[in-house]
This record gives sequence, structure tokens and C-alpha cells, in this order.
Amino acid sequence: MPWSVPKCTAKPAGLTVGLPANSFEGVFDFKLDAKGRVSVPSEWRPGKGEALPLRLLQWRTLEVPVLKALSGEAFSAMIESIDGSDLSAGIKSQRKGLLYSRNTQVTINDQGKVLIPRKLVEEHGLEPGGSVHLFGRGTNFDIVSPRDHGAMLQAEEALLDDLYASVDFS
Repeated sequence: MPWSVPKCTAKPAGLTVGLPANSFEGVFDFKLDAKGRVSVPSEWRPGKGEALPLRLLQWRTLEVPVLKALSGEAFSAMIESIDGSDLSAGIKSQRKGLLYSRNTQVTINDQGKVLIPRKLVEEHGLEPGGSVHLFGRGTNFDIVSPRDHGAMLQAEEALLDDLYASVDFS
């Protein structure tokens, strides 16, 4: 059974609270269908008759291989981060080129499904009919294979003590 952190993205008028327009939150387990599609949680889906464009990027999160699904806003922020860095023009161009060459444009359709290209399915250890683990990360989410799921859970667990020490709710 999937579990998730409760989602609250409503913003009172005139108040900026630091949540992106499309906030991907929680951790979910789904299946990859025979065509390479994975459903996403209802909270992540676009409205009826709409689609949400994403960039599917071959990436590593916490040193674990993932397919990172980024909103247009998140992908643009990555490019702007490179542009705004102190790197030389040549290095900036190389890094942006890598981001563009390692991504594929996909969408969350109005039925809440993302089609993962067959090549990426195979390269990331995903199998039709098999499990797919989705980790919400705000403006993006990670698609994690069963082969790498344990490593992701372990990597996140290792960070919890630092998080607990750095956030004070009192």
C-alpha cells in the first residue's frame, strides 16, 4: 500500500509560502504497464483534459541512479543555475549540453500516466508489470527501480539525523 506525506499546496491570497506551482510530494509504489507507462498519484495529475509536460532526466539522487521527472520550472532553474555560476563559458555550455542530451520530454496525461521510453525502461532496470517507486521532491520527482529502491531508502535514512537536528518546531 502506498504511503504519502499529506499534501497541502493551497496558498492564501497574497502570501508566498515557498511551494512550487506543481508540488510533487510523498513516496508511492506503482506498477509499470506493458507499454512502459506508470501512473502517478492523483495529487500530481493535471486537470481533466490537460497534460503536464515534464523533462525526464537520467540522474543520480543521493548517489542512486534515478529517472528524474522535472517540471519546466525546475529544468529552467537548473539551466539558470549554470548560467549564473562563475564557470567559464565553455564549461557552462558543456554542462547545459549534458542536461539537454540526457533528458527526454514526456507528459503526465489527463489520465495520470507517464510514458517512459523503452530504452530508459531497460537502462534503469524497470520491467513491464514490475514495481516502480516514486519519490516526490517538490518541483520534481524521482522514478526509482526495484533494483535501486533499497539503496534510496537507505540513503534517505542516513540524512534524517541531520534533518532532525537542523529543523526546530518549538
